[in-house]
Order: sequence, then C-alpha cells, then structure tokens
Amino acid sequence: MLGMKWCAGAIAGLALAAGASVANAYVIDFTDSSTGTSGTLFQGTVSWTLTSNGILNNSQSFDGTSTPSGTGLSFETDGYGVGAHDDEITTSPMRQEWIELTFSAPVLIDAIYFLDLFVSPDRSSVEVGQASINGGNPLLTLTATDVARTGAPGFVGATFAPIYATVIRFTVLSSNDSFGYADGALAGVGIAPIPVPAAGALLLGGLGGLAALRRRRRKAN
Repeated sequence: MLGMKWCAGAIAGLALAAGASVANAYVIDFTDSSTGTSGTLFQGTVSWTLTSNGILNNSQSFDGTSTPSGTGLSFETDGYGVGAHDDEITTSPMRQEWIELTFSAPVLIDAIYFLDLFVSPDRSSVEVGQASINGGNPLLTLTATDVARTGAPGFVGATFAPIYATVIRFTVLSSNDSFGYADGALAGVGIAPIPVPAAGALLLGGLGGLAALRRRRRKAN
C-alpha cells in the first residue's frame, strides 16, 4: 500500500509540474539594481552565473529619456558591463571585453536585450552587440537604431524561437558611434517556459510505473 501511495503522490506532483510548466517564462533582468552575478531559475532547480574578463559592473543608473515597454525589464540601471568604473562591454584595438552567462543545466532562451548601442550622429557607423551560444559562432547580432547623444537609451532587443543554451557569451563589434570605443551593456535574457511535451512525458512515465506496480501486485496475489 505504501508503494501505491508513493507512486500516486509522485504522479500528482508530476501533473502539477506539467500544469505549471506553461507559466515558467522568466527574464533575467540585469537592469534591476538588485540583480547580482548569480541566481536561480525554476524554483531553484537551475542556477546561473555571470562572469567576464574584467570586473562586472551594473552601477550606472538608467539614463535614457524613454523606457522601452513589453520586455519585463525594470530599467533601474543601464545593465552589466565590464570595468570598475564602466557599465559597458567595450571593444578597442587593444582588447575585446566579454560577459558570459553560464547555466548549471541547459535552458531554453528566447530573448536577448542590450542597452547603450548607438548609431553615430552622422549615420556613418553603428554599434552592434553579439551573442554566441555554447562556444559556437555568433548566433545573434543586435544592431543599434538609436542615434547617440539624443537622450535615447540605445536599446536593442531580439526575440526568437527558443534555443537550448548552457553558455552565452556577449560581445560588441568594433564599429562605434563616433564617441570613444565601441561599447554596449547587457540588459537581459529571456528564459522560455519548460516545454509542455517534456512535462507530459514525465507524467506518462509515472503512469506507466503505476501500471507496472499494479500488475506486480496482481501476480503476487
């Protein structure tokens, strides 16, 4: 009887997980002043860590005159950059800075957001953010649309069909906005919900286990 109760309880838990999986969409908000360099997702089952080839910094207050909508970002700060006194990922002739986001297990990502990417005032050059997944070639390029020195936030976002990722590296190409070096800040990453079919497979597996247990009990009797 204990085995039956345990199995039934496990299946009930899986059913709850399947029902809740649709609501697990999340944004890691690097513009939130309280967001540090590590955290967890999905009720603590997956952890994430932010690293770089310098000092991570998200202390610069958001300085745009308008706030983009529909992203789930708080825009309290300008996001994460590299450097003790810098809030941006910078590329210069001497060095290319990078930030990596590493997950303890593969997760589905469906959005990436940058801030402080600008077009030069004469429109001759633009800043471009990049994201590479799992050590591969750049998967996404996010090209600036806001003109520098206009008060715009330099926000660029991309949403896409969910992709499994364990490590994401963020960099900025060498083209700039004619002010200093090419740079931009990491604002956020969208995390897709756990696929319902996967949760359903777990539920079916649990039902199969219950059926097998019942068959064994019948034979024993």
